[in-house]
Amino acid sequence: MKLFHKFAMSLLGGMGLLLLMSVTSCSHSRMKPIPEEQLLLEQFRQKAGSEFTQVRLVSGEFTLEVTDIQALDQDSLITDNRRSGIPDSTLPSLHIWSADLAEYPTQFPLHATRIQPESDSVFFDIEYGNRILYWNLSPSRNIDSIRITRSFQYVTFDYRPDIDPLAEHQNWHSIPPEIIEQYTRPELFLEQDAALVDTVFALLQEIPDPVSQARRLYDWVQSSLTYIYPPEARGVRNALSTRAGDCGQYSALFITMARIAGIPARQQSGFNFYAGNTGAHVWSEIYLPVKGWVPVDATREDGFLHLDNGRLITSQGLNIPLENAPEWATFNNSEVQNGKTDFHANVHPGFQWGYSLVFHQKSRDPLCGVGLRPNLSGAAPNCDQTGIETPSLTPFITI
Repeated sequence: MKLFHKFAMSLLGGMGLLLLMSVTSCSHSRMKPIPEEQLLLEQFRQKAGSEFTQVRLVSGEFTLEVTDIQALDQDSLITDNRRSGIPDSTLPSLHIWSADLAEYPTQFPLHATRIQPESDSVFFDIEYGNRILYWNLSPSRNIDSIRITRSFQYVTFDYRPDIDPLAEHQNWHSIPPEIIEQYTRPELFLEQDAALVDTVFALLQEIPDPVSQARRLYDWVQSSLTYIYPPEARGVRNALSTRAGDCGQYSALFITMARIAGIPARQQSGFNFYAGNTGAHVWSEIYLPVKGWVPVDATREDGFLHLDNGRLITSQGLNIPLENAPEWATFNNSEVQNGKTDFHANVHPGFQWGYSLVFHQKSRDPLCGVGLRPNLSGAAPNCDQTGIETPSLTPFITI
């Protein structure tokens, strides 16, 4: 993942047409710190331990704008609904989900995110605890444009956890059972097929401790995959069969292999967030009994137990549950199925609209709707791509 804005206009992510699409702009402020900010940074430096270095103050803004919205009706609406496999009687609707900026060990928001307009409701997803904002614009069939702006400021660090493999091994039995249960199980896009299980056991049979095992899996994923964007399909099965993929595929393969080995693992999502070098990105985390959750970015040569200070973290987890998701939504017509969304964008028709944005920094905003017809142009962004200035379809991430 994951989430900045998620639209479901009877589309929900590409649905119903659930239409999941990222259509936001993101700008990044790069200015010399004022004295008050310099003092703040120094206070963070003093409080941070030796594992946290290169403190950085970041200001940013995401803007999503959709214009020329026209609701379909009568025959055009029925045709559009049937194309997406939803009931003929389904009316045009528009829903937006957006995960709020949160605190993580390497990320400290300095104030509440400024959001215009305010959301209709807020909820925490029951799986991963992401705080998600929700707008329901479905009754507003006469609405002709939408603009959502979010401004934020946070402090971040370069993080290299100091790990003692022997201590982690000796305390492995102390990992809470609920962590083991949730983060070693197979799930959609992270299937534990027999061939992959055999590969993991062959790789790790001579390696006794979990930290060294995780390092072996990280090295294997790096050496076995070739980076391409976009991948043929999402999920570990495609990553393994093609031996290729983007950051999401690298992460899925590493997470699944770690889980097979009994090492709790999950996805973390966000952006590379530097002026002139921004783009959606996902990576992994593993859980260690002494240190807790620590980062592993299988697309980076220096990514094992290291997270640089150029990240904006927006969500954690994969297959994130959403409130108010349409019952008819499936991955055949959207980015939502059984009330959950993954992190991959998918577009289907529904309303009619056009939009304008400038991707100085991109956010992963899925747009989804039913009874909506998008007029799209442009290419999908690379997970590590910079400065795209065209509309794009991106993986679901959150912020």
